[in-house]
Amino acid sequence: MSNGDISSDRMHLSSKPSKIRSRNKRRILRYLSERRSTVSEIANATGIRVPHASAEIRRLRNDSLLDSDMPSGSRGARLHLTEGGWAALKSDELALASEATPISHEDGEYCILFRDGPNLLLGLSRLPDSPLLPIPDRPPGGSGSIESSSGTEGVPWSWAVLMERSPRWIDLSTNEFTSSPPVYDKGKIETFSESKSIIGIIRARLLDEERPIAIAPGKWFLGPAYRPKPPLPESSMHRGPWVLAKCHEMSPDIRPSSAIAAVVSEKLPRSMLLKAARNGSLIIADLSGFESYGDRLPIDSLEHWISIAHPRLSEAERNRRCQALKDRILGARRVRTEDSTWRRFRQDWGNSEFSSSPDLPRLLNTRGLGKAASESLTRWALSNDENLPLVIDIPSGISKDLASSISTSPNVRMVMMEKEIATFSGMDRIIVDPMRPLPWMILSTKGGREVPVRIVDPVLHSPDTHEISASKKKHFHITNELEELVSAIDDKEYSSMVRSAISQYPEGNEDWANRMEARYPVAAWIASPPRSRWPRWQRLSSRLNPEWLSILDFDHLPLEGLSEVADLAPQSVLDVFSIEFTRLLRADQDTALRSRPTIDPRNATRGSSWVASQLLANSAWLPEALHEDLIDWSLEVWLANPPIKSINTINGLMWLLSSNQENLKEKEIGILRKILSKATDLSKDHDMSSWATLNRVTPKNVTPSFEEIKQILTNMPLDWWAHISSDLLEQMLQDDKAYSWLVSNRISWPAAILRPVGSVSSFPFHRSIKYGGCSSSIRGLLARRIRGKEDIPWEAEPLVDLLEALDALNEGRTPKIGKTHPMAGWLAQPSEKWPEFNLKEISDGDKYVMERLIMKLSGFHQDLVSKSTFD
Repeated sequence: MSNGDISSDRMHLSSKPSKIRSRNKRRILRYLSERRSTVSEIANATGIRVPHASAEIRRLRNDSLLDSDMPSGSRGARLHLTEGGWAALKSDELALASEATPISHEDGEYCILFRDGPNLLLGLSRLPDSPLLPIPDRPPGGSGSIESSSGTEGVPWSWAVLMERSPRWIDLSTNEFTSSPPVYDKGKIETFSESKSIIGIIRARLLDEERPIAIAPGKWFLGPAYRPKPPLPESSMHRGPWVLAKCHEMSPDIRPSSAIAAVVSEKLPRSMLLKAARNGSLIIADLSGFESYGDRLPIDSLEHWISIAHPRLSEAERNRRCQALKDRILGARRVRTEDSTWRRFRQDWGNSEFSSSPDLPRLLNTRGLGKAASESLTRWALSNDENLPLVIDIPSGISKDLASSISTSPNVRMVMMEKEIATFSGMDRIIVDPMRPLPWMILSTKGGREVPVRIVDPVLHSPDTHEISASKKKHFHITNELEELVSAIDDKEYSSMVRSAISQYPEGNEDWANRMEARYPVAAWIASPPRSRWPRWQRLSSRLNPEWLSILDFDHLPLEGLSEVADLAPQSVLDVFSIEFTRLLRADQDTALRSRPTIDPRNATRGSSWVASQLLANSAWLPEALHEDLIDWSLEVWLANPPIKSINTINGLMWLLSSNQENLKEKEIGILRKILSKATDLSKDHDMSSWATLNRVTPKNVTPSFEEIKQILTNMPLDWWAHISSDLLEQMLQDDKAYSWLVSNRISWPAAILRPVGSVSSFPFHRSIKYGGCSSSIRGLLARRIRGKEDIPWEAEPLVDLLEALDALNEGRTPKIGKTHPMAGWLAQPSEKWPEFNLKEISDGDKYVMERLIMKLSGFHQDLVSKSTFD
């Protein structure tokens, strides 16, 4: 009972407590123990019809259990309990509590003493940790039976909300209210004697009001051993990208997936909500009590402010004044601004500092700004699709159109207001809990469910790890190698922290990562925001596996240190780096200048060689002024420690040579010799070793071994070896061992072999070699190997398409639909017989076949049609 009538001091009760037999009487007394109310309010809240409620209240007044603050019969009179009413209610609760004997001494057990619809009276053995308690639909059958439950079988559970701040403790041996009992310790007999007769009672209310519960009064039980269905909707409250609150240890973190409307006026709850919502968001609010300073304001917000400040000016004039104002603020050039605009600007913005940086702000402080300035910041944030999720402080007197824009924006995380605003009534709401102290608040869903929740402090809170997979991907940089590293962590606590960090990736949580750094370096590294990951790597590099470099954000990496990082990175990380570095090189030409190591080729490291290889691979996108340096410096540094994947580098080098025709042949010969010389020292799986092998067998008089053919087909681009493709396939079809490998590796043979006779080779340094066309003997060799066989593997489908193409040509019919590409068979037909393919037909299937069809290049020649084909 919450009105101070029951204190922690001992209070004597009747030696013979009695239950209240009337349901209506109990409901009315319990309701009035919480608040004073009128007759109509009591009837509505208790579900009793007004005539019956009036009759029961009349009886209670006659029994001196109720009284009124106005004379009897007065309209609007508010009723309250008398001393006799309190005594009757206490006696009833004591009688109900006595049915819970013997009292459980198992820590954390509780029981249902009484149920009236959704209203419960619970018995407790200790103070609960949360104002939410899970309630089983039927007796669990002891802790042993639920330990092995999977969560999909066994006892269903529902949830009850405690309706009082703390329980009332009763010593049943003396019928006295007392203080909470000591924690029962089986090793200390005095704790048993002190707590064996003490029970706590507290009122609760079921969230699912109609839920059937078949548990006898006084039956003690423990909470579930597995996670029951959470009290809040799973889809809208547990799948969002940020953590707002926690309601119970057996319920997942509350992660809203839609916007939350916070109705709070005091600074303390506002600062708690801002702190919880801060991670990965843009906050536009009065930061008093939260942060001392905000970021510089975005200069582009003035484009919205000028429309508010001068609504009657033409758009052209507003644009002119806005640009002049920007130039004056940023000091770009001396320019005159209209006095009216400048006065209004100083009035709304004061001494605010602005920035034109492309980096997105995180904190925009509206303290001291005029209404028009605050509104323009909000409109700017809503109009910029690149902004982070928004947390917006709604000012009083906000315009309806701006409120509507905020309420319908998909990028809003939370809005904060001092009082209810109708525009935001369709959002889930959070308000201050009138019963419990902060950080407890009340979360009210759009469906009408109200649940007390504890607002989390992101610095102290470890994100919920239940059901977070170690391989959870929010970004393609979480590679298979990283998943294996996480799975290999034996320490359960460490593994839990790493899974928590993964749940925060890629946005990160700086405060949480700082707290983890000393003890859990991997967790700290993963949870670092992109901006702070490079400084953290410099501190933690000796404690981290280099595989973790793959999540380093290139946009925040000082490119001067790229070669140093690449020197440590394994191949899986270099593959990721190659994609990111290529993106930067092609977006900004100055990237090459900032990333080029200042190192002599004779002292080249593995990392500098990798940077040089990337510069060569992207030479077509680099300024012409760098081309000479690429040939003189990058080539030498690349060859000092050539990366295992160098195909793109060789392609880039060939483009670079072809763009400068001066002494081209002489340069090519010199570079070719250097590459071949280096290739002799490299492993068989190295791209340059495979290139050297292909270079050796390219002359017709050299027959490659089976191992050399595998090396070429596995490591080299198809266009590089297409000029000898017919010879390679013919050789492999005649060897059983080679054929077994052939049907186990999917290669686009129709695109490789069905090429025009005389096609120029794409093989670097051998562009003068011409293709002799598909051998007439291939059809017979293929037919003997695969015709009539039903167990053709998926990898051998290109061979089936090649045979069908040659069969259709020799049988004078149109090709059948291909397996690798519907139109693959047409590559063997004369191009003048090809139908007009539409784009959808061409783009559906094997990319190499698609390329040949787009270029309208047929592999037909007269020798393909011959009776000698099967000779």
